[in-house]
Amino acid sequence: MPVRAAARSRAEPVALVAQLSDPHLRDDGAEPFHDPTEALLRAFAQIAAMDAKPDAIVLTGDIIDRSAKGYAHALPLLHELPVPLWPMPGNHDDPTGFRIAFDGWVDFAPDHLSYTAPIADLQLIALDSTLPNGSPGLDRSRLDWLAGVLGNSQKPSLLALHHPPFATGAPHLDKHGFLNADALSHLIARSAVCRIIAGHSHRAIQTIWAGCLSSTAPAIGHGLSLSLSGAEHHKPVRMAPAFDLHAISPDDCVSHQIALNQVSE
Repeated sequence: MPVRAAARSRAEPVALVAQLSDPHLRDDGAEPFHDPTEALLRAFAQIAAMDAKPDAIVLTGDIIDRSAKGYAHALPLLHELPVPLWPMPGNHDDPTGFRIAFDGWVDFAPDHLSYTAPIADLQLIALDSTLPNGSPGLDRSRLDWLAGVLGNSQKPSLLALHHPPFATGAPHLDKHGFLNADALSHLIARSAVCRIIAGHSHRAIQTIWAGCLSSTAPAIGHGLSLSLSGAEHHKPVRMAPAFDLHAISPDDCVSHQIALNQVSE
């Protein structure tokens, strides 16, 4: 008789986290392809309908587009939430406006927009990776802040950034580098960080970096073209909006990419 394989099992997740990224909400109606406001509301509705609801949503940056004049059009949407949401800034977000808009929502570090928050039995470390000049990376203030957080961490930690600290193989994403990526890798390698998530790329990318499963999420807003040679022009492209769902357990992390349901005609 054939031997039936034993069912595979894994530990119960410490936390279930939905990662949404890069909606690029505009206030002028000039979206290049689909309406990101409608896509964001669809994502929230889809999350609300899940049989196992996430413990939180982490929004990994570029909440508004650089063309927007502020957050007045975005904040009402972010209160239409089925679960708690933790907002993060990206390179399109205005640092001063972001701090004002989300004051009281999160407890920001004094010199940058990093913070920590509990998600079930997991610690979220939301690390602001946009330097004052707009480039990706971490200055000494942010590295010192992170070292302090990791030194006091008693729980498994999810490290979230806007910019991926790892090389993606796409020249248009990698050309700016990531300041102090080696120093960040050194901190992570001897810490409780069990998963690294980022945005910015507007597409799904996965790798192992600093000993951790690391990834970027697809965008709620427009897609971006991919040229591994760098020969093709980097530009917005039509791409179906999607988000990531991370089931994080003590020993591993399983991630699923969730395409948004199509709008009924």
